[in-house]
Amino acid sequence: MAEVMDLSIMEKVVIQGDLSSLKPEERFVYYTKVCESVGLNPLTKPFDYLKLDGKLVLYAKRDATDQLRKIQNISITITSREKVGDVYCVTARGTTQDGRTDESIGAVSLTKEEKIWDEMRNRKVPTGRILPLTADELANAIMKAETKAKRRVTLSLSGLGMMDESEIETVQDAERIEVGEPVQSTQQNKKKPSSGSTSSTRSGSSENKRQKNATSTKPASSSSAELYRMLDMATGVSPGGVTFAKLRVVNIATGEESVVLANTPVTIEQINTLSNISQFEIEFEMNNGFKMVKSIAIVGEAA
Repeated sequence: MAEVMDLSIMEKVVIQGDLSSLKPEERFVYYTKVCESVGLNPLTKPFDYLKLDGKLVLYAKRDATDQLRKIQNISITITSREKVGDVYCVTARGTTQDGRTDESIGAVSLTKEEKIWDEMRNRKVPTGRILPLTADELANAIMKAETKAKRRVTLSLSGLGMMDESEIETVQDAERIEVGEPVQSTQQNKKKPSSGSTSSTRSGSSENKRQKNATSTKPASSSSAELYRMLDMATGVSPGGVTFAKLRVVNIATGEESVVLANTPVTIEQINTLSNISQFEIEFEMNNGFKMVKSIAIVGEAA
């Protein structure tokens, strides 16, 4: 029976490429199997989870690459260090005991984007200016390039086609999730059992706006019937080329904060019309643990 379950887990991961489709106990089995396949001790937490482009994947921590070099007797030699424009590159060559070799490049930017505090959005926003790194930042960047190169060649020689933690910070909208944290959003469990009482207290104008903006005939339990206010908003493009908007909102009644995502032109345009004083309703649906916006209806402004 255990073997059948293992094959089922592998089928989900290989075909779908997304660990969020697995149950917690299945993810534990898969995590353990990956560790065993390369000789790592799962109790040392050599991997953690990463939400990337709507999928849940594993990435290698420093513990993983350090152990792999020792287990497989991988020796590392730095073959080159060079500056290419505003990028510093380090090339590392790895050699195993049986004579296999491979090379990987670790690259870091030597510039940074200037950002200033925006009172309206309550966050730092880019000014469009590109600045050189400070002395301390430059020193850290040079060391980071070498670390990246060493870890990437280690993973390559070990047959692990996954990201190293030193690469994550340069990937837009990647979210780390430590082993043991719940993958699915806990907001699903906090939904009220019925939205009938809330709906009955809406004013006529608010009800009309919600009906006007509705684009689905699904039952009300699939959407939020409460008022929200925007705390922060950002737009970007995922590694898969999908334009998205990420909206951090606060429930006006409870003070609870949450994050919703939009990935269609209509919903992104709706989000762009919001201000920090807008009060609005959100209709969303859960997709792989994310709240995906279906529509937004502005119902007023905060006092």
